[in-house]
Amino acid sequence: MSSARIHLASASLYLLVACASDGGDVPEAEPIEPNPAPPGTPWNTLAEWRLFEDVERQLPASSVLPFEVNSVLYADDAEKQRFVWLPEGSKIGFRATERWEFPPGSILVKTFWFPNDARDLSAGRRLIETRLLVNEPEGWVGHTYVYSDAQRDAALLLTGRTVDVDWVDATGSERRQKYEVPNAFDCQSCHGTKPNTLPLGARTRQLERETDYGAGLENQIDHMASLGWFDAAPPSPRERLVDPHSAGPITERARAYLDANCAHCHSDRGKAESTGLWLEYERTDPISGDPSDWGVCKFPTSAGQASGGLDYDIVPGDPDASILVYRVAATAAAVKMPPLLTRLADGHGVQVLREWILSMPPRSCD
Repeated sequence: MSSARIHLASASLYLLVACASDGGDVPEAEPIEPNPAPPGTPWNTLAEWRLFEDVERQLPASSVLPFEVNSVLYADDAEKQRFVWLPEGSKIGFRATERWEFPPGSILVKTFWFPNDARDLSAGRRLIETRLLVNEPEGWVGHTYVYSDAQRDAALLLTGRTVDVDWVDATGSERRQKYEVPNAFDCQSCHGTKPNTLPLGARTRQLERETDYGAGLENQIDHMASLGWFDAAPPSPRERLVDPHSAGPITERARAYLDANCAHCHSDRGKAESTGLWLEYERTDPISGDPSDWGVCKFPTSAGQASGGLDYDIVPGDPDASILVYRVAATAAAVKMPPLLTRLADGHGVQVLREWILSMPPRSCD
């Protein structure tokens, strides 16, 4: 399904909430206010958090804001919806390039789902899981909720789970796959271990884009600023990732893909720091960056047999000789990158990386 179609779907959801709040066609109801769980004792069901007016339809409470990101983390072709809630009167520490600093009590919400038929969103969808990232007094804590077959609510998951999913993709192909729902420990592999757990996508370069909040397209960050959510006025222009699957310049598309899918570990502060392969957006700048940082003619330090018999992370002009492409295209647990609970390779992402390496002037690394 195209990102444009998903964008329209999430916009329509928010329009329903807007109508409910301004006397439109949806009957007025008493506004639901979020009900954060006491630190360390998450609610047993998603509904108890009261983050949604309607859990099944993913209609957020009036104080819960939907948002979208420019470059998504691949999750076995699942679609996602994102929301954020701040305690009343609190503010986000805005940062132009670094991660935003969220106030205590903030909740980030991400729901994973599959369309019944990606060619026709009106055919409905299957909600799989909703993940909460809650900024508790001792730091960010993750909780995962898995939906029942009835889809009306989701229950707290303490261990991982495999969910069978049947759906039709955008080509009309019938898909049957197993989707892995992570446990809290699995989430720390990307977000970091306590007390250094951090949000990943909620930052300027990811949220600098347009969304429809009920009055036509408007900039998400400007909308948040209009709500008084920041400690300082966001400057303009702002850093912005492109959609890796858009028609933009291939270098920018590849940099955005790596930033969202790899940089949480491959940075000088991540779990893969010792590899010397740093894939954050600022490190992959072709003008100011060092190509060896992002793998050009770099001999891997720890890939071992996972290198597929190849010698260098990236061989300019030759994706088939590049370990980066080999590992992103792999599905074996000991080889694939990123090392998530995915079962499928990200074919679109692999294609972006291949095109990027092909665009580099060929050179020998020997």
